[in-house]
Amino acid sequence: MGLIPTFTFTTSQEAIIIVIAVAYAIFAVVVQRKLSNAKRLREIQAQISKISKEMNKMMKEKVPEAQIMAKQKEMMPLLGESMRSSMKPMFVILPLFLVVYYVLVPQLPLGAPATPKTIQQFFFLVVFVVGLISAVVMMIYDRTQTKKMEKELDSEKPASDK
Repeated sequence: MGLIPTFTFTTSQEAIIIVIAVAYAIFAVVVQRKLSNAKRLREIQAQISKISKEMNKMMKEKVPEAQIMAKQKEMMPLLGESMRSSMKPMFVILPLFLVVYYVLVPQLPLGAPATPKTIQQFFFLVVFVVGLISAVVMMIYDRTQTKKMEKELDSEKPASDK
């Protein structure tokens, strides 16, 4: 057996598995967006980016280490909040995936030539590919929104800071 498994399904079997896998992947994206407060995450990312730029500037200017550490302490709670907010959806998405993967998918009455193992492998492959594509799309969208947020933060900065 090679690195890429070969699947022997009928077209209707493939369609059923693909529909279930795509439905799960879409559900996972929706849950992630609802539970993680994407707007707040973008705000945090913009603030972290701003602080990082300030820290880099401070390092280039050879500012005392104590001031750099103060900036870093300012950034740490933001990093923690970002991490917690990103992990929250996993408490819903992962258990649901395990239930679908180990309980629902092997019980599908698809008949020959499909076996529970090949059904699981194909399901995982489709969820992985769809999840990867949706993650890239959401990352690009979030990055553009974060850039807008950074510009808003820069425009709010008093003229004396610029």
